[in-house]
Amino acid sequence: MKNLDSKSHVRGESIYLDDIPLLEATLYACVFDSQIAHGKLKNLDTSEAEKSEGVVKIITAKDLIGENQIGGILPDEPLFADEEVHFQGMPVALVLAETEEQARHAAKKIKAEIEPLEIVTDPRVAHSRGDLIVPPKHFKLGDAENAFKNCEYVFAGRADVNGQEHLYIETQGAYTVPTEQNGIKVYSSTQGPTAVQRCVSRVTALPMHQIEVDVTRLGGGFGGKEDQANAWAALCA
Repeated sequence: MKNLDSKSHVRGESIYLDDIPLLEATLYACVFDSQIAHGKLKNLDTSEAEKSEGVVKIITAKDLIGENQIGGILPDEPLFADEEVHFQGMPVALVLAETEEQARHAAKKIKAEIEPLEIVTDPRVAHSRGDLIVPPKHFKLGDAENAFKNCEYVFAGRADVNGQEHLYIETQGAYTVPTEQNGIKVYSSTQGPTAVQRCVSRVTALPMHQIEVDVTRLGGGFGGKEDQANAWAALCA
């Protein structure tokens, strides 16, 4: 099967997210994230960052119009850390500034007091202690119990699968612009545009029909731009 983009790829003419011309007065965002994997957010001081040159606004969970929840299938993941951080790199605040350099510089001035909590990396241990971030969801199809009863042989065991790096060249990102009648157009490097639309709708409290998601093309994905693209689009929106 012929790759329709092969010629533009070879010529360097393919347009990716980072190649989209920016509108005048576009703001740049930089995430201030947690350097602790698990802890209680006791205090967040953005006062010095707010005084930094070029800073327009600093957004936290308290500034969201909609819900502080995202998720590709179920809304089971907080966008911003509010009272607790659940992983290293979790967004705590978002700096909006006139340039990328100004946003990065200001983010370094934010101070967060986070009380470290025990890190549980084994889901079996978390389950036995009732330490689940959200209640489990159960799905059932067919009658598995009776199916096992009618089997001549039943094998039981345990399989452990480690994390996998998806190795896409283009990094995660998003670019949003306002449209008519208070709508939003989201340019996203995502494998799941409907999930992005759903998450942006939940965070902004806009109905889905006012949110347009445009995927020009992906600079690689392999599954790594399914759920992971949602947060960046929601933050940008």
